[in-house]
Formats: sequence, C-alpha cells, structure tokens
Amino acid sequence: MYTSKITSPIVQEYWKDQFQGEVLCNNPAFTLFLNEDLEEGSQIMTLEFPSGNTWAIINSKVARYFKNANLTTLDFEKFINTLKDKEISLYGADYIFYFPEEEKSKILNLNSPENIRPLTEDDTEHFSMFESLSTEEDLDGAFVELEHWKVYGIFENNQLVAATSMYPWQDTKLSDIGVITLNQFRGKGYAKQAVQVISKAALEDGYEPQYRCQLDNTASVALAKQLHLSLFAKWNFISPESIEKL
Repeated sequence: MYTSKITSPIVQEYWKDQFQGEVLCNNPAFTLFLNEDLEEGSQIMTLEFPSGNTWAIINSKVARYFKNANLTTLDFEKFINTLKDKEISLYGADYIFYFPEEEKSKILNLNSPENIRPLTEDDTEHFSMFESLSTEEDLDGAFVELEHWKVYGIFENNQLVAATSMYPWQDTKLSDIGVITLNQFRGKGYAKQAVQVISKAALEDGYEPQYRCQLDNTASVALAKQLHLSLFAKWNFISPESIEKL
C-alpha cells in the first residue's frame, strides 16, 4: 500500500496499528479506514507517505460527512475539501523521521564527545538556567524535559548549552526526541551530536528513535537532513477546535 525506506518492525507495526479498521475506500493513492474505537483527539488522522500514497482514518461521527460521496473516486484532496466544507480542520502536520538501518549501525559505533553526558536531578540548577536562556518557542516546540526517560546535555565551560531528551512514545518501543541549542551556541554541530548520542542510548536499549517536527520548522528539517534521517510520512490529526463541532 506504500513504500518506505524504513523497514523497522517497530515503526511498521505501530503505524499499521494506528490505521486499521473497515476499509471505506482503497483507491490507488488513497485509503480511508473507519474505526469506532478512535480516541477523541484521533477521530481524524492522516498519514501522507513520500511515495504519494495517503492513509486516513475516521470514526462514524466523521463518516457521516461522506455518506453521499463517491468513494470509488475519493482522493486525499477531495477528502480534505469535504472536511473544510463542514468547517472541520486538522491540527497541522508533523514530519515523522526515522533512521535507516545503515545510519543506525553508524550511530551504534560512534564514540560520545567528552562534553556530552547524561543529565540527572543533580543538574537541576544547570537545566533551570538553560531553560531561562531558551526561547518559549524552542521550549514548546522541542519539549525537552529533565524528567524524561533519557536526557543528555552538552557543556561549555560548565554551562549547559544544548540539551536533548526522549520519552517512550505512547508506551511503545518508539522514543520521541526533542533537542534545543541556545542561540549563541548554534552552528557548532551540537544538536546533531546530541541527537546521535541519545539515539545510540535508545538503540542500545531496543528502542527506535523518532524525530518529529512541524513542516515549517526549517531548522529542525535541516537537522534531520544532517542526521541522514529518512522521512517516513507527514502525520496530521483533528484540531482541538474541530473536536467540539463533531
């Protein structure tokens, strides 16, 4: 139904589990699923693959908007336009990236730079200062927390200048990554180093690193390219405002 460079069973099984149910339409580039067990925030989800194929899943509340649609000719554009006609919007897509197998092998063989180490509760003062010097946009977008499952920091002259953390994604073997570098220390490759180090730790524990970012986050997209991450798909879901309309 789609092609991807990502062959990890952890990745494949997770996303297939998210998009399963009665198949309402299965056209060449668009598959629409119906599932009554979707949680409130997942009443509509879409997954757009680089191949051009797209999956969408809805529940019966949303399916009623398509009762008069010609499902044999329904494509993703018509699907989205139908939702727009009903004033139903999606939240805003994320790119979902994973490491190809060859990059995972390289990461597992990397040596950690001396200025990178795990962070613990003993680093609370360092981390609080780091947060105070970070922008609200960075803190909200990256979601790096000292209390996360794994946390690493890069130091210069005993100052925390870059930090990355990850946590198990929805109780799976996927580990979602966030990373922040203070503005004045960017351009030194710290974000790339930090993500590689924390990804190595996750892989050694049997987890699959997952890197997400908004489509318009050019810095994060550039970092994904530097890390040789492979784009798995663009993932989107119903907006909070539209949930109230259903």
